[in-house]
Amino acid sequence: LLKFKGMEGGLKKSLQMFFYCGLSTLFWGLMFGGFFGDLVTVVASTFFHKEVTLPALWFAPLDDPMRLLLWSLLFGIIHLFMGLGIKGYMMIKDGKYLDCLYDVGFWFALLIGLLLLLIPSELFASIAGQKFSFPGFVGIIAKVLTVVGLVGIVLMSGRRKKNPALRIALGLYDIYGITSWLSDILSYSRLLALGLATGVIAQVVNSMASMMGGGILGAVFFIIVFIIGHTLNIAINLLGAYVHTNRLQYVEFFGKFYEGGGRPF
Repeated sequence: LLKFKGMEGGLKKSLQMFFYCGLSTLFWGLMFGGFFGDLVTVVASTFFHKEVTLPALWFAPLDDPMRLLLWSLLFGIIHLFMGLGIKGYMMIKDGKYLDCLYDVGFWFALLIGLLLLLIPSELFASIAGQKFSFPGFVGIIAKVLTVVGLVGIVLMSGRRKKNPALRIALGLYDIYGITSWLSDILSYSRLLALGLATGVIAQVVNSMASMMGGGILGAVFFIIVFIIGHTLNIAINLLGAYVHTNRLQYVEFFGKFYEGGGRPF
């Protein structure tokens, strides 16, 4: 980017994006204790006969995959809520204050209420592997938010229709949108899958590279397998991260607020 100043705009933007993705990968590698998989451990044991590990600054996903799943879903909820918040901001900016309350405020109330009801439940405890408990008043607030959100959406989603029955029917149909929210949030589990898959592939490459043991021949074999294996793994990771995060950005995130411009086709 610094050397080739005259590159075309599309290529420059792609390289800038991959540069920032690279910094992100470096950051998360340190957080999860992954440096080309378990390269440090394998090299230390194969060539120097010592036990050396690169400790994770946060936690190792392969040792605790459910924890990574929960964090992936949490990042998803934050991302989707941000998208819904942008929709509300755009409505307020256009002076549509009541529309913001009906189409954004009630959905926030319903979703937050349902989350507060779900987290202390036995179902969530079985998934997370630990029990969460809230004070009694939080449960009351959760129920109030859920009821207010439900009633508000049912009564106001079809507010532009004069027929009361049709309005209620449209509102009930809009409540069905909860399923799309659920599928959108679950879609972020791909972050877990991508992280574990490339991490495991990296460990397999390191194990294959160390099969010849130490010594000169072992070192040459290790370097060849390392370069080929990790180059392929980085290529897979690059493609996977590019495709899947584009999907999360354009389908899940943009779907909450984005409106296309231009002329109808």
